[in-house]
Amino acid sequence: MRKLGMFKTLPIMLVIALTLSACKSSEERAEEFYQSGLELIEAGDYDRGIVELRNVFEFDGSHREARFLLASTMLEEQDNRRGAYGQFLRLAEQYPDDLQTRILLSELAFDGTNWEEFERHGTKAVELDADAPRVRAIAIALAYREAFLADDEPGRREQARAAQELLNTLPDSVMMRKLVLDTMLLNGELDQAMEALAWLIEREPDNILYWRQRLNILLQNNDMEGLEAQLLEMVERFPDDVENKQMLLQFYISRDQQEDAEAFLRQLAVAAAEGDNTPRADLINYLLQVKGAEAALAELDAAIAEEEDPVPFQVIRAGIIFAQGEQNEAIADLEEILETAEPSEQTNNIKIALARMMLSTGNEVGARAHVEEVLVADAGHPMALKMQASWQIRSDDADGAINSLRAALDRTPDDAQAMGLMAEAYARSGRPELSQDFLALAVEASGNAPEESLRYAEQLIGQERYLPAEDILIPALRLQPQNVALLSTLGQLYLRMEDMGRTEQVFKTLANIDTPAAQQASRQLEAQWISANNGVDEAIAYLEGIASSADATLSNQVELVRVRLATGDSTGALALARELLSENPDNLALQAITASVEAANGNLEAAITTYRDILEAEPLAANVWLELARVTQRQDGDDAANAIINEALVAAPEDANLLWASASYRERAGDIDGAIEIYEALYARNSNSVVIANNLASMLSTYRTDETSLERAWAVARRFRDTDIPAMQDTFGWILQRRGESGEALPYLESAAQGLPNDPVVQYHLGKAYAALERPEEAMAQFRKAVQIAGPDDQRAQIIEARALIAASEGGATEN
Repeated sequence: MRKLGMFKTLPIMLVIALTLSACKSSEERAEEFYQSGLELIEAGDYDRGIVELRNVFEFDGSHREARFLLASTMLEEQDNRRGAYGQFLRLAEQYPDDLQTRILLSELAFDGTNWEEFERHGTKAVELDADAPRVRAIAIALAYREAFLADDEPGRREQARAAQELLNTLPDSVMMRKLVLDTMLLNGELDQAMEALAWLIEREPDNILYWRQRLNILLQNNDMEGLEAQLLEMVERFPDDVENKQMLLQFYISRDQQEDAEAFLRQLAVAAAEGDNTPRADLINYLLQVKGAEAALAELDAAIAEEEDPVPFQVIRAGIIFAQGEQNEAIADLEEILETAEPSEQTNNIKIALARMMLSTGNEVGARAHVEEVLVADAGHPMALKMQASWQIRSDDADGAINSLRAALDRTPDDAQAMGLMAEAYARSGRPELSQDFLALAVEASGNAPEESLRYAEQLIGQERYLPAEDILIPALRLQPQNVALLSTLGQLYLRMEDMGRTEQVFKTLANIDTPAAQQASRQLEAQWISANNGVDEAIAYLEGIASSADATLSNQVELVRVRLATGDSTGALALARELLSENPDNLALQAITASVEAANGNLEAAITTYRDILEAEPLAANVWLELARVTQRQDGDDAANAIINEALVAAPEDANLLWASASYRERAGDIDGAIEIYEALYARNSNSVVIANNLASMLSTYRTDETSLERAWAVARRFRDTDIPAMQDTFGWILQRRGESGEALPYLESAAQGLPNDPVVQYHLGKAYAALERPEEAMAQFRKAVQIAGPDDQRAQIIEARALIAASEGGATEN
């Protein structure tokens, strides 16, 4: 009986306990979970502690201490910066005046080069407490970045001095150390920079950017022994980083140490852990670069026979035979592998390799399908995200591309290709300063690779920032001293800087490289150098000397024809062209050159006849059709020229240049929809072309009045925000004007009207902006200018409206 009574009372006790538990408030339950999480974290049990802290938010979503502890644990104990940032961001939303949260968000954004977020949170932190030491550091970094964007070197140095002083108070501030380091590099204080990097590397040994900065200093000091030692150490510390191995290989190759390079790679392959195929794959890639496809395929066949998992080598083999032209076989090989492949990271990589092959053979649908499959299986797959971002950029979904690339960089933060794409995406979105930031980061992440270095240097040269451009090109050349593209760009840079001594060094360096491209680049640069020093006549004399020498090639003589024509000596150019053609009567290229020189001399019938003769032999020669149309237009007008283009499109219906010409003639004839349709098709093929983008956006915003077309034009033209090309300024400014942003549009339209003084529509656009800003006198002046330029026969809608506005204004003045 006693036992029975005890069991009877048990349910009652449970009910009482549950009732008491239910009586606890949400705040009390949240506090219990918080205290439990706190105890676990203090005991070092971070995973369980984080689970308890997350439970807090089921009962109290705004529990500051729990959120802050969760974020801090993620950051400090798990190095989960992305997760920590998200938690701190939530705190900032809930407690916008929480200084500690704003400081941490600013520091994380600075470390992650997320400049928009850094400015947002940093500015707020300064508002909250400008005197706090870590906030002073943020303020200095904000001012330093502002000086950097303005190319204000004295301002950068001033903020660097402030950073150096603040280090006395905040000796562990990575932010201040980075600013001081940047200025040391700017000032050429390389020994001090090496010391600063030693401190940073000791603190963050796995931050590869510091190692690469130290590598650049070794390059500048020409310390080849130290450079080799550093590269070997980087390969050991970052075994999965392909670029480090590539740099070491390039180092060996540039010093003709091919045996050392191959031995190094074979050593890595032998020492590789079981199942690690990367080192042997690197060896095969090296053999492909240095000894050719045959040697690489021989090593591949051995690997396929010897390795436990032959699939990675079968994939590499498919890539090599694809590059040799056996595209169908390569695609079939990968498809066969995928038929029996289980879901895995390797399978995803194979799908991406197949997608890239399909894309290069024109099968974009198939490529997209495989990329989508990979992203379903692994939403953070870097290569798939980069391919997706490329398509997003092409379709003007710049924001989508930025999000894709951020996800890719979360997985591979030192991916130079992703940074380059990010630069392109930011440029498309109309944020040139962020685009430039990522170009700089791509150079650094790539270890001064030629492609990234050239892209960034060319942008700097376009901004007339010559010294920074030189600073980008020189380290790249130290790694590849015979790279013709780098040398040519550097030579052109020195010409712009009027540094004739170093220009001479460059063209002499090019002359010593025994390749046709280097020889041609050397001659062109030397001719420009002579022209700059001694005038055009001396340059022509130099080219004549080359053309008449015993070993002169036909291209040397053709180059002289072009130079004579460019300098206004059309008679001399024609005589030389006819002479060359008489010696080479069957050379179609010479026939085309001679026809163009005949046209330049006014001999239109002779040019037309020659172009027709060429097209009988080569009916698909689109450039010849275009030249024939241009000459015909000069002789017989637009209708005759348009007929030539239509005839050409029968022969080559997909040629982009012919379609472009057709669109131009359609626009002139008033077939606006037909012209827009062609530009849309061209843009779908190549949305990177700023000229196509400008023409499409201009026509959409000029000739169509619906909101959909205006938004389409805006998406296409956002990249022109920083342009100094008048036609693009007009397009961008007019779109802003139509969007109701007249104040922002005005400087673009004023600059465009000044740069295109004879375009009546451009003058009309400026008049509309003045009118919207209630500046009627200036508006009327622009409308009168537009009407005067257009003439009485122009019946375009803009000109008709301008005439009406002038008439209304004059009528009003008469009545008054």
